[in-house]
Amino acid sequence: MSERTDRVLIVQADDYGMCPAVTDGILEAHRAGAVTQASVMVPAPDAHRAMWLARRQNLPLGAHLVLACEWEGLRYHPLTAATTLRAPDGAYLPGIPELRAAGADPGEALAEFREQLRVMAAAGVRPRHCESHVGVFDPRVLAEVSAEWRLPCRDEVPAPGLPMAVDSVWHLSVQPPDSKTDDLVAHLSGLPPGTHMVVAHPAADRPELDRLTDPGSRRWKWARPIRVSDLAALLDPRFHEACTRFGITLAPLPAPSPAPPAHFRAG
Repeated sequence: MSERTDRVLIVQADDYGMCPAVTDGILEAHRAGAVTQASVMVPAPDAHRAMWLARRQNLPLGAHLVLACEWEGLRYHPLTAATTLRAPDGAYLPGIPELRAAGADPGEALAEFREQLRVMAAAGVRPRHCESHVGVFDPRVLAEVSAEWRLPCRDEVPAPGLPMAVDSVWHLSVQPPDSKTDDLVAHLSGLPPGTHMVVAHPAADRPELDRLTDPGSRRWKWARPIRVSDLAALLDPRFHEACTRFGITLAPLPAPSPAPPAHFRAG
C-alpha cells in the first residue's frame, strides 16, 4: 500500500444558528471558500433560518448538540419536556458543571439529543457529524446518538459511538486575536499528510454580539472578540495563499452513505 501524501483540511464552524451574526458570519466564510462545514445548534433562535440558508448555499451541516446555554442576553430552551436540564427561567443551565451539580438525568439528555436530530431531519437536513456544545455531559449518551444516527463524533466517545476520522484537530478560536492569522498559517505549514480539522467560531461584527453577556463576564471573550477575529483570520488572503503553498485541499467530511439510518425521519 502506497504511503499517503495528500493534505486535506476540514474547516469546521461551530455554533451555526446561534444568532444572526453567527449564522451570517459562517455563511460569509463558506462563500469565501474558507469554511467547509458547520454544526447547527438546533434549539438556538436562528437555527431554522440557518438550516434553510445552508440548504440554499450547499453548506454541509452537523449537529452541535446542546444541553447548555451560557449567555444571559440570549436564552434558548430544551426542545423536550425535560425538567432536570432547565434553569429557573426554563432555559438550559449555563454549563456542564451546572448540569452535573443539578443531577441532570442522562435519559432526559438522550431524549433531548434525539429530538434535536429529529428537528434537523424535519428541516430537510441530513446531519453529517456531531459534537457537544461547551463540553460532554455523559459520553455514553453521546455515543448512543452517534451510533443510532451513524454520526462521526468529534468528541471522544466509547463504543458503539463512531469516532471522527481525522488525524488532528486544532482550535483557531483559542489563539490570541492579534496573531490569529499568523498562528493559522504556522499551523498549516507543519501539517503532515492526512486529514486535519481546524475548528472556528466565526461571526459577523454586529452589535447583537455585545448583548450576549456583560463585558466584565468571563464569557465575554466568547461573545465578540473571539468570533470576530476568527472570521477575520479565515477571510485573510494569507490563509488561502498558505493552503495553495503547502498543497492543502479544503474539503468537508465525506458525505454519509446514501441509505439513511432508521432514526432519520422527516416528521
